[in-house]
Amino acid sequence: MPEEPNFPHLAFAANVWNRSAFTEHRSVFLLRSFAYVSYMAMEPRLNIIGAALADPNRVRMLCELMDGRAHTGKELASVAGVAPNTASGHLGKLLAAEIITSEKSGRCTYYRVASDEIAEVLEQLSALSPTDHLYRALGKAIAPELVARTCYNHIAGRLGVLMARGMIQNGWVTVEGASARLTSIGLRALVEMGIVPADTETPNIKCCLDWSERRRHFSGQLGKALLEVALAKRWVTRPSEGRTLRIEVAGYEAFGANFGITEEELSKQSDPA
Repeated sequence: MPEEPNFPHLAFAANVWNRSAFTEHRSVFLLRSFAYVSYMAMEPRLNIIGAALADPNRVRMLCELMDGRAHTGKELASVAGVAPNTASGHLGKLLAAEIITSEKSGRCTYYRVASDEIAEVLEQLSALSPTDHLYRALGKAIAPELVARTCYNHIAGRLGVLMARGMIQNGWVTVEGASARLTSIGLRALVEMGIVPADTETPNIKCCLDWSERRRHFSGQLGKALLEVALAKRWVTRPSEGRTLRIEVAGYEAFGANFGITEEELSKQSDPA
């Protein structure tokens, strides 16, 4: 049997070509992978936020935290109607999405909305949700939380909307699109009412779409000042839990005299949708 020819130089060349081809293939793969990762990195990670908000129990917890106060995990578990260990899992997902923050104090861990900006976004998202079920379920009555409530650090609900309307009609605030500005007349009036200190800069105002009324109320520095003074003067009081604000007798008088709000406007049923 004849011996097979041996061509070592050809074998060497084939080996080099195979290695070169592998290197080139690997380079192309890495480039494509890098391009894919870079492409993905350019997109906002809305899927993370969406997943965090997708569970009704987590939504209930966030709604409770929108009262602007810090709450323990046990309190939030009670609001959501779940066991404490289940609540811990839900809170972990909200923490991972950086929607809330936590702070340890003694044996308790307290949770709150991470920032004013996130609270504002949550309120805007709430305004996209349907509200017709609220009014159908209540008939002619209007739930206390729809009348007046906290929206993180300012007044919302029917009361917040009517206060904004009153300030605009009084010429205290001018609104252009989504921007609002306190006028000199408004500044003097609010200083006289003790809402704005005389020696401070003009407070900024933000227009916030109210999720239940579908109309604007005011947030920002002015909105925060209005809530603080309303609580201090006991125009409104707040329970230990929940976002509802109770309008007191002094409040009805003050809101009527300063903002032109009647008790009938606050209590009558109307479906803004």
